[in-house]
Amino acid sequence: MTKRFCALCGKTDIPLIENLCESCYLKKNPPFSVKHEFEVRICPHCYSYKLSKKWVQTNSFNPKEFLEIVIEQNLQRFIKHSPEFEIIIQPQIAEEVELTGKIDVPILITAKKNDTAISEMVKVTVKLESSPCGICTKKKQGAYEAIVQFRGLRGRISEEERQQIYQIIDKALESERYKDEYIPEIKEKKEGFDLYVSSTGLAKSIATSAKEQMGANIHESFKLSGMKDGKKKGTTSVSVRLPSFTPGEIIQLTDKTLIFEKIEKGNLIGKNPKTGEKQIIQYKDFWESEIQSWKPETKQYLIISKTKDTIQLMDLKTYEIAEIKREQTHTNLKEGEIIQAIKIDEEITILIPET
Repeated sequence: MTKRFCALCGKTDIPLIENLCESCYLKKNPPFSVKHEFEVRICPHCYSYKLSKKWVQTNSFNPKEFLEIVIEQNLQRFIKHSPEFEIIIQPQIAEEVELTGKIDVPILITAKKNDTAISEMVKVTVKLESSPCGICTKKKQGAYEAIVQFRGLRGRISEEERQQIYQIIDKALESERYKDEYIPEIKEKKEGFDLYVSSTGLAKSIATSAKEQMGANIHESFKLSGMKDGKKKGTTSVSVRLPSFTPGEIIQLTDKTLIFEKIEKGNLIGKNPKTGEKQIIQYKDFWESEIQSWKPETKQYLIISKTKDTIQLMDLKTYEIAEIKREQTHTNLKEGEIIQAIKIDEEITILIPET
């Protein structure tokens, strides 16, 4: 009986496809085809690349890594293969490759299907064209869409506030959403500084964070410069006014007084100076009301005597005697005790520990 055998390798008693075993058949009829040359535009400043209409960030300034990323991310562009095969590519790129002109890249391509695999070494020519991307071009030109104007309520911004603003800016630029944005210029002003921002979105994000973390008041305006493709073009200005309070300050509204501690979600957080209880001034109430604030002088007093209605105190620095109204929160105070007190509206207020 005649045995069936592969016409190329001679293997017997195996399934044949057109008189060839599967391995030989795949060698003669590869399950993939390769486009041996393609062009890539590369930005010499940030190493992003462009194959069609969109620039793609590689986040690599190493030439070998850059080429590997371009080839691996664009596998479907230069290799077509049967869907039932898994394609594995292994670029053989020299360590000292230079990203100029034409680069011949040997690539080992392996097609796998079940227990069958076929490999072939091919040469792909990558033609590189140096061209700055849109983002780097804008950076070089110093282009911007918005200006964020930081000002202090009292005329100046403290160094501590400035550092907090810089932290907000850094965090925004490090985020995935704004990783391609930039700050082309910061202009110092007598009462603060102006931040020139590449996009309106980033400007609004920075301003919103300043509101939430620092209690800033935000006002936005737009200056039209023209129309392009049916869309308005111009510059957005975002005014950011900072309350500029420091812990320990007295903040006084018409119906509320507190000792300031911090800002939380845009609201002023502190404690009632008479009761020690936590107190909140809402963001809207603060910016829409007349407000007074000052840093009080804390003094030590000796409790000389207590009656049902009054407490007699002696200033331990001047030895002056004063009498104040006894409040419900003074119940645990004792004669001979030394306490801390401040003056609010010329009235001595004993500082009660927070409850």
